Amino acid sequence: MKERAFRPSLIQQKLWTTRREHYIAVFENALLMLRQCEKLPIDEPALVRKLYFTTITARRAIDPKGRFSSPRFEAQNLPDPDSEKIEGFEHKRPDIQWVHDDESASDDRHREKSFVIECKRLGQTTASRWNLNEQYVVSGVHRFRSEEWKYGLHMSEGMMIGFVQDMDLPQILNVVNSHLTSASLPHLIHASPLSAAGVSHLRHDFERLFPLSPFTLHHHWIDIRDIPKIARQAVETKIDSKSKRVKKSP
Repeated sequence: MKERAFRPSLIQQKLWTTRREHYIAVFENALLMLRQCEKLPIDEPALVRKLYFTTITARRAIDPKGRFSSPRFEAQNLPDPDSEKIEGFEHKRPDIQWVHDDESASDDRHREKSFVIECKRLGQTTASRWNLNEQYVVSGVHRFRSEEWKYGLHMSEGMMIGFVQDMDLPQILNVVNSHLTSASLPHLIHASPLSAAGVSHLRHDFERLFPLSPFTLHHHWIDIRDIPKIARQAVETKIDSKSKRVKKSP
């Protein structure tokens, strides 16, 4: 498909700006609601699960009539309408997607577009030597540029959410930027000071080899360092002797 087919009209840009601002407002409010929790889990899947519930509340408060539908959590990437076969990236599952109809699309196969949000923890390297700040880049940001993952395909913008669990915010930013440099990605910039006990807003733009490019990635970091953490619970398994299936104990 020719490049001009991906160039949005002024009307489409205005509609998208309204929609993007709504998405960002919902998630910013949902993140701030997380700060009202007495305790929060330490692991990423459980944090995203908590975010799922606060997102419902934020969305209903901001959009009670449901004009903008609702985000999908743990859903597969949308299929690529420009491909005649199933692509490997279509089986990948971003943490969150907000799918909408692009009414300016002349081809119905291009009508559904997905604003992708990926969530990662930020802070010190864990006891198991899992480098959170490095993984924020290589298993988060990189997926919006990688042809293996193709997060945000046919979109010009996406979002990363960072759960700040420890370390000073400027220190995290410096470390994340160093990993971005190693990955040949531009540094994060912020128009306002980093927000302790709140949400920090950062962004950067980069080129990629699939549409749309250049791509803008918004970063929202929620500071939860002062909220007590719920320790990760070990999952025990038992073998069901009749079915021979592994079952998780409650």
